[in-house]
Amino acid sequence: MESLYGRRKQAEITPRFAAAQAIAKVMAGQSLNQAIPALESNIDENERGFFRDLTLGTCRWYFRLNALVKILLKSPFQEEDSDLHALLLIGLYQLSVQGKAPHAAVHATVEVCDDMGKQYAKSVINACLRRYGREYEELLPPLETNPVTATSHPKWLVKMLTKAWPEDWSRILEANNERAPLCLRVNQRKHTRDGYLAMLLEDGLSAHATEHSADGIYLHESVDVTCLPEFAEGAVSVQDEAAQLAAQILAPKNGERILDACAAPGGKSCHLLETADISLLAVDADESRLGRVHENLARLGLEAEVVCADVAADDGWWGSDSGNTEESPFDAILLDVPCSATGVIRRHPDIRMLRRREDIQQLETVQAEILERAWALLKPGGRLLYATCSVLPQENSEQVMAFVNKHPEASVVTLEASWGKACEAGRQLFPQTDGHDGFYYALLNKTHEF
Repeated sequence: MESLYGRRKQAEITPRFAAAQAIAKVMAGQSLNQAIPALESNIDENERGFFRDLTLGTCRWYFRLNALVKILLKSPFQEEDSDLHALLLIGLYQLSVQGKAPHAAVHATVEVCDDMGKQYAKSVINACLRRYGREYEELLPPLETNPVTATSHPKWLVKMLTKAWPEDWSRILEANNERAPLCLRVNQRKHTRDGYLAMLLEDGLSAHATEHSADGIYLHESVDVTCLPEFAEGAVSVQDEAAQLAAQILAPKNGERILDACAAPGGKSCHLLETADISLLAVDADESRLGRVHENLARLGLEAEVVCADVAADDGWWGSDSGNTEESPFDAILLDVPCSATGVIRRHPDIRMLRRREDIQQLETVQAEILERAWALLKPGGRLLYATCSVLPQENSEQVMAFVNKHPEASVVTLEASWGKACEAGRQLFPQTDGHDGFYYALLNKTHEF
């Protein structure tokens, strides 16, 4: 009986309590993808949207909100009270961003202290939130003079972006603070894009075709994707427009052997298979994420060989069951390397809290190692598409040029396109309000002469 009571009580946690726990976990170094699922399962279904809004929104505006916390608190909370710090952040988010009525938001937030078993903090949380309500007109203007608090991005990232993109950095940061639209990729093996747009219209769903991807559709309002027409049957997948460009650029041809070298969760692998009749090897080092690859393949009715391996490792993983050998290399390779993910911050706002400046150099080293290894598996005359969801040149054009300068057999293909900005090598897309994410592509050819 006690265990049943405990489970029932656990299932009754409030969105504010759960959001405080999630934010505290992120502050301790855990990602939202790790923190959210277990907490969300214990929230009433009708309140999960509010929980996600509180959690993602507080992460999105963390640097601005945290600056307010430092002003409002006379002395910081101790480490063991990081959940109280998170709760105060959530309270300020409700008041300063959501525009909640102060009397309701303050009371509901303060009451969470009871759920935490920390009633002693109620007076502190209450005093801070009520002080903000009285003094916000004086507290907010100074925050606008500092780009860190004005845009709510870490100082190192603001500095790197202003240096790399002096004409574009402010638009990048502005787009990062917007919610990303829901973008679909139509499975051309099942429907044309126009045909599926008509199906959406029949179901009362407003949508329009993407500008740059031939297979993409933007929904005007987010919905439960499992309720979309023929979703279970594989008619469409969720994939950002920028990510959909990978298949268009690599342009697989029937009969080719193609490697997707960093494949999980499998969106680009599936798009390649939808585009042409190819033999695909999907490889990823994270075994826990390969389950998503299998799920996507099964729902879409596609087949590929899936292998858990480190692409940079010289352990013969490319031979696997398909009989591939070093003497039988790949016609084409998609290399979506691990990166800072600075192009998808609006979808994953915890990135701005978790990523550090020193991470970039470490990622550059990993990217270079993977690129070297993958290049050795590409046949002469083959093509390799280097891709990231980063907006930092160190991971993108500078990485590719450093590689090309060491490899005379590597040539950069000029991408003539209406999207993105041309770089010394490849093209850089920036996140767009109501549009695609930030992404980078560079296509390399391997000449026969070397």
